[in-house]
Amino acid sequence: MKEQIYTIPVNEAYDRDDECPLCELEKKLEYDAVKYALGAAMMEPDFRIESNEKGYCNHHFSQMFAAKNKLPLALVLETHLGELRKKIGGLEKTAKSLEAEKGGLFKKNGADKAIAEISEILGKTEKTCMVCEKVNHTMERYIDVLLYMWVNDDKFKEKFNRSRGVCLKHFKSLAEAAPKSIKGESGKFIGTLINKEIKELNRIQEDIHKFTLKFDYRNRDMELGEAVNAPIRTIEKISGYITPYEDNEQG
Repeated sequence: MKEQIYTIPVNEAYDRDDECPLCELEKKLEYDAVKYALGAAMMEPDFRIESNEKGYCNHHFSQMFAAKNKLPLALVLETHLGELRKKIGGLEKTAKSLEAEKGGLFKKNGADKAIAEISEILGKTEKTCMVCEKVNHTMERYIDVLLYMWVNDDKFKEKFNRSRGVCLKHFKSLAEAAPKSIKGESGKFIGTLINKEIKELNRIQEDIHKFTLKFDYRNRDMELGEAVNAPIRTIEKISGYITPYEDNEQG
């Protein structure tokens, strides 16, 4: 079997009864990557240099902040902020030039150049995240292995057919990866994938509709069954796994 280090997690994910097995894999990867960034990575100079340069997205900064030990996060923030200050500080000459600039109706505005410089600096930072890069790289391997197993492992194909499908994000990822990964079998796989997704979206639609009906007083004795958690499963099917919002509002 191809790359067993990847086939085992994929098989285990499909042994669960989740709305998207690939989301379960991604969630585990994300947890491990955040834990690593706040732990062992602190002792690796190469990682720290790259982390200082690239930083993290808002989502993963939020997860890092949720960790109990704030010192590792503070160290990451201190050095990453230092890099950002250097880059923004490089605009000082531009700022002085703009402040001294004399306006005029037909005079070319130097602000355009400054805006372009700001966009270039922050545009790069917005698109980079150490956790995202690590997770995305491994998820590409998982998807490649999943497709390989679908073609070559009948037992896995049965698991795939019995599953609840995947979220729309990973539905797109699987479809896009198939032509490169399994070539001649891609059409057959994508056809199976589409039919599976339609079936599972119909199931979710029925569950969320049933959930809404429960709020009608005439249905107060209606058993919700699996529809009891339809809202979170619907969100996960549409946009992938989520971290539940903690409502701390009093009253």
